[in-house]
Amino acid sequence: MLYSICGLNIEFSPKYPLTLNRSRKYLAEDQAAVPDFSMNITEEQIDGYLKLYPHSDRDIAEHGLYALALFDNILDYDGFFLHSSAIAVDGKAYLFTADSGVGKSTHTSLWRKHFGERAVMINDDKPIVRIVNDEIFACGNPFSGKNDISSNIMVPLKSVCQICRGTDNSIHPLSHRQSIMLFLNQTVRINDPEKTAKLLSLLDKVLNTINVYSLQCDISLDAVMTAYKAMNGS
Repeated sequence: MLYSICGLNIEFSPKYPLTLNRSRKYLAEDQAAVPDFSMNITEEQIDGYLKLYPHSDRDIAEHGLYALALFDNILDYDGFFLHSSAIAVDGKAYLFTADSGVGKSTHTSLWRKHFGERAVMINDDKPIVRIVNDEIFACGNPFSGKNDISSNIMVPLKSVCQICRGTDNSIHPLSHRQSIMLFLNQTVRINDPEKTAKLLSLLDKVLNTINVYSLQCDISLDAVMTAYKAMNGS
């Protein structure tokens, strides 16, 4: 089957329900189009995954392996994934990253509540950041965390924010060095030197174009406005 993800035609044929169901909204309209690249996960690879993670199952294993295959291939097309919750407001994308459990999804749910129909979720766990014709986009994809919140859209990326828990709401910009370390900690670790160099080059281009912030916040609409005003440049 051919799927349209991040502006690319990607060929893969999942066998298990999790990836099959989550990928349906990404089916390419023209199934006869030439794929940009293909992915194939074998039963032997799933067996190997289950040896490492024996408490998993074949459905989850296939899903995880296809996610890794996508994130590996997308580097060749100027893209990488960032562990974050991505939301679009008025046609601009805002990404919120943090360690698991800190509250990325909680924060973007507050944005959805505040902005209503102006807000659209792009991907609630692993959006892809991709450079196309020198413009940076946040992209939906089928690998979107346990709640499967994603849209098959590409939205120009405005800014990225690290969320930290706090008792008040304040935000400040991160330096280039701090931003690179943040991104490296929230994407796939790559053992291939060439792909690592490619990733670092992409990060440098992205971070020379957009601003990255650190937000200390509680769970409130005031936290939303504190983040939005800074990240939108207003």
